[in-house]
Formats: sequence, C-alpha cells, structure tokens
Amino acid sequence: MIIAGAGSAGKETLAFYVTANGKGVSEIRNVENREKVSFFDANKECEDLLFGIYPVLKTEEELIAAISKNPDFCVAIGQPRLRERVFNHITSLGGKPQNIIRYNSVNLFSDIPEGGANIIHPGVSISYDFEIGKSCMIHANAVIGHKVKLGNFINISPLCSIIGPCEIGEYAYIAAGSVILPHHKIGKNAIIPAGSIVNRDVRDYETFE
Repeated sequence: MIIAGAGSAGKETLAFYVTANGKGVSEIRNVENREKVSFFDANKECEDLLFGIYPVLKTEEELIAAISKNPDFCVAIGQPRLRERVFNHITSLGGKPQNIIRYNSVNLFSDIPEGGANIIHPGVSISYDFEIGKSCMIHANAVIGHKVKLGNFINISPLCSIIGPCEIGEYAYIAAGSVILPHHKIGKNAIIPAGSIVNRDVRDYETFE
C-alpha cells in the first residue's frame, strides 16, 4: 500500500491501517510492517523514514518503482483539490485506488464501493442508502445519517453530524463538530466552519456563516 501524504493525515491513516487486525498501536513501530506500507510525498524536506521504519518516496521514479511492486494506494491529504491532483497523478502512473476503512470500529449500514481510495477513520457511523464518490476522508467519530450523498474529494472532519437526507458537493470541506440538518444541499468547494449548524442550502464556493 502506498499512502500519498506523509503529514498528520498520512500518519493517522497508517495507524489504523496497520492496527486493523485488532493489535495495539505498537504495530506502528513493528518493523515487520515495513514491507506493507510506503509513503509518497514530494516535499524534499520530509523525513526519509516515518517512525524510523516506513520509507517516504519523494521522486516520480521511486513512485513508479513502488507501483510496479504493489499498485494499491490512497491519498491522505486534507486539502481536497491537492488530493485530487495527487489521486489523478498516481492513477495515471498505474496506481489502483483502494479504500482504507477500519471495519472493526466503523458502524456501516451501507456498502462502500471498492476502489474509491476513500479513508474512513475509526468510530464513524454511516446509515442506509449512503452514496460516496472517490477519495473522500471521513474522520473519527463522524455520524452520517440515511440517504446522504457525498461527491468526490470531500473532507468530513471529526465529530461532524450529517443528518440525512442531504447532498454534499465535490471538494466540500466540513470542519470539526459541524451539524448539517436534513434536506439541505452543500455545494461544491463549499466550506463549513468548525461548530456550524447548517440550516439552509450552501452555494458552490460559499463559506457558510
């Protein structure tokens, strides 16, 4: 597995990926996991090994070599537009998008389509008739109600509540602790600030107030 993004989101994704078998956080520093995960981050100032174990690929040549061994990847970058660019780039090189979902700590009443490179953190609850695009990030302890439709490259921060039915457009950023009330549409590239209670539709590119 290649995790694109070696920042905080990437490290969090690593943590619940390597502990998915129920073992504790000591698995993060288990050298036996070295062959399971590598990171890609073009930031030359990024450290070469995360936790002293997991290699960080910094060039396209290194990335192509890693894809030839195992093409599975996801993108753990919080900024939706950058996530899209990296997603499309790795896909163009032959990468195969894969979900990372901590199934043993996620309450799912809906199937999540394979191959979407969606990242769903522990403690998330998702109700029935849920639809999701590709490369979305749903952070810890978010609650998503019935008949919620998510577009591509959406970020839902920790402790958000999305009370369905509703629709959220691509690239939307829903900040921590927000509540979206039912029967509203959140436009593409919309920003919902932390702690908001959204009681109306939000236009494309609008920051809710």
